[in-house]
Amino acid sequence: MKREMKQALLKHPLRLFLAAEAILGIIGIIAVYALRLNYPPIRSDGLGYYLYLPAAFIYHDIGLQSIAAVFNAGHIPGAPPSLWHYSGPLLWDNSSNYLIKYPMGTALLMMPFFFLACIAAFVTNTPVDGFSPLFQYMAAFSGLFYATLGIGILWKVLERNFKQESILVAMIGMVFGTNLFHYATYDSVFSHVYSFFLFSAFLFMVQRIYAEGRVWYFLPSGVLAGLIIITRPTNGLWLLFGILYGVDSFRALADRLAFWRNNAIKMTYGALLCACVISLQLLYWKVITGHLVIFSYRGEYFNFAKPEVLNVLFSVRKGLFFWSPILLTVIPGLFYIRKNAREYFTPILVFLPLNIYVISSWHSWFYGGSFGHRAFIESIPLFAICFCSLYEGLSSLFLKRVMIFVTAICVMLTTWLMLKYWTGVIPFDETTWDYFVETFFILSPQ
Repeated sequence: MKREMKQALLKHPLRLFLAAEAILGIIGIIAVYALRLNYPPIRSDGLGYYLYLPAAFIYHDIGLQSIAAVFNAGHIPGAPPSLWHYSGPLLWDNSSNYLIKYPMGTALLMMPFFFLACIAAFVTNTPVDGFSPLFQYMAAFSGLFYATLGIGILWKVLERNFKQESILVAMIGMVFGTNLFHYATYDSVFSHVYSFFLFSAFLFMVQRIYAEGRVWYFLPSGVLAGLIIITRPTNGLWLLFGILYGVDSFRALADRLAFWRNNAIKMTYGALLCACVISLQLLYWKVITGHLVIFSYRGEYFNFAKPEVLNVLFSVRKGLFFWSPILLTVIPGLFYIRKNAREYFTPILVFLPLNIYVISSWHSWFYGGSFGHRAFIESIPLFAICFCSLYEGLSSLFLKRVMIFVTAICVMLTTWLMLKYWTGVIPFDETTWDYFVETFFILSPQ
């Protein structure tokens, strides 16, 4: 039986992994909300991302005046008036319009699930209000869907350079040894798993563009690029992979420029689609504020002169490597990329420090309440490439087994910490070293 299971795993690793991840994800979402470890799904930042949908399609009021009246009266389940300011909408200057500070990319991706909830609510004769339990759970499962889809696409991206065994080990580590699974379940209405999906899909299209040059890859790439920008604008840095992919020498740069010249019309089509997607956000800003381009995060800012790089990477409060130590494989993995995934070397070398710098420069470098540092979730495709490069670059079976063992330890550690976060032992923010050590073996709050 054990041998048959191993053969099945080696034959269909992607299918089995996605099935296992999806089942665990469904169990996770049900557990979180059935046990009221957190509620409702549409809350905090997720509420701000989601509001576009009920405003446009149920209340027909993108200025949010009608929804604001409901919020201020506290009638929407799970969304007390105290969350209204925190979740994004604020009155714009002297107008009567409320402005959602979060961009609309997440809402656009969530739209099919929102419409399914509308249909189900109509058929079952339940309130079509956008905030009933049916809408809440559909939004939660939307995030899990895009996380699962992103994992599947990333697997296909990795197949171009790496063996199935390497990818399987990497994906176990990246999904369960980081906070990706947490944001696919507990906080699945936040934007991060949607960005993770977009990053993976964009890499997939970039591979196909430079391998085949067909127009059918340029078009969705333009849409994906636009969605990346209007989901989290700083994630526009990821588009560097579309520019620098495969450029590892001056000869390759000359070939790339020639490729762009020969495919200028196709690139124009993609750029136009990208502009069309971005224009949706600009149109919203114009209607609400009278300006095509605004900085919607009023009172918030970047401090590029004093980036908190060490805190972002190593602090007990939210440090990337502290809460997801498996990602330390990125560092040695970079040394093997030129051999095993050469086309990614330049874009990773440019993107990674720039992304760390921008994230570290945000005034709230810890990014509020979160499990680990949530701003790096979308970059997991990059981490997976580094992990696979390291794993295949190891010279002996013994070293690979050591890496598998370390991955297993990291997965168990991160899962344990995640469960402690779910039960409230680990606070949303401001964890200290003394508290971390003192409560390490405690799973339920006293």
